[in-house]
Amino acid sequence: MTHVRRPVISGVTRGSGTSTLAAALHAVDGGLLVPGAAADVLVCRSDAQSLWQAAFLARGASGHRPVLVLGGTAPGVPAPPVPAGHFGAVVALPHVRRWSTGDARGEAAAVLAYAPERLPQDVRAYAGALHRIVSALIASGRLQRPAAHRISRPAAASLWRGLRPVSPANRRPALASDRPTEPDDETIEGEPVAAGAR
Repeated sequence: MTHVRRPVISGVTRGSGTSTLAAALHAVDGGLLVPGAAADVLVCRSDAQSLWQAAFLARGASGHRPVLVLGGTAPGVPAPPVPAGHFGAVVALPHVRRWSTGDARGEAAAVLAYAPERLPQDVRAYAGALHRIVSALIASGRLQRPAAHRISRPAAASLWRGLRPVSPANRRPALASDRPTEPDDETIEGEPVAAGAR
């Protein structure tokens, strides 16, 4: 029996959204990819210079073709042509404006925990891209490894204001009615005891 290991997410340049995507996929944040290293997912901006650099890094990964993610794409804006033959798949990951000033990683980590119809519209498009990335990774077969390696599960995070996980500090105090009741001495003494019982 084999388990699916966590994918390694690396970036071409700083600020391309690598850490947020790694949090959303509960994956390993590989930071910036260096020549000769390999990543399962390579994140870059959707400009010609970043795409050229991504193709150069992918070419040096000894036959491994990562999934290329074009981070921060605006809706309706076509991506520049991607060099063919270097990537297993190409997925455009839309920009989520609400995450520009908040806890992007914390909120991204909760996206896949919700049904798409329960997500805000902009986050719903992001979730759709996440599903396409996961499908491409599974289809590649690279994430299979022996069962001894287990996936670590990150703690649940909140998705948007007003939706918070229950923490010990937020739990209501226990009421007397919540506690199981114990029989009093008179009830115990009045109960018949079967013969031979101790």
